[in-house]
Amino acid sequence: MLQRIQKKIERGLYARGFHVPEVRKMALHQICILLGSLPALLLGGMGVDFVAGVLLGSINFLAMGKVIQEVVYLQKGAVAVQLFSFYGRLVLTALALYLLIAVKGSSVPWLLLGVSTVLINILLWGMSQFFGKTSKEA
Repeated sequence: MLQRIQKKIERGLYARGFHVPEVRKMALHQICILLGSLPALLLGGMGVDFVAGVLLGSINFLAMGKVIQEVVYLQKGAVAVQLFSFYGRLVLTALALYLLIAVKGSSVPWLLLGVSTVLINILLWGMSQFFGKTSKEA
């Protein structure tokens, strides 16, 4: 059942422009982390802050992954697309963090813990690439 859900998510990612298999795999893992963090909502305020951080990090990660794929294959206007995307996401992320921290009163450590799941995802992907390549070479 879990594999069927992963296949559906992967097909959805492919349909939304994630054509590079490694980027799609990382996006799939981030979505799984997001779905796996949802039970934290039962913990109350801190859990909500954690899930909000995971959601914010996941949205940024997915947007960045999609833009990077497009920039690699796009020759003209790649810098402008990348700059507009980067600053647009930066402004929206800053606005979301402001609203969460200043207006809602969210816990900053829990928000950062949620956002850091993106780093954990990237670190795990890098470790799997490193150990996968060394085991093939041996």
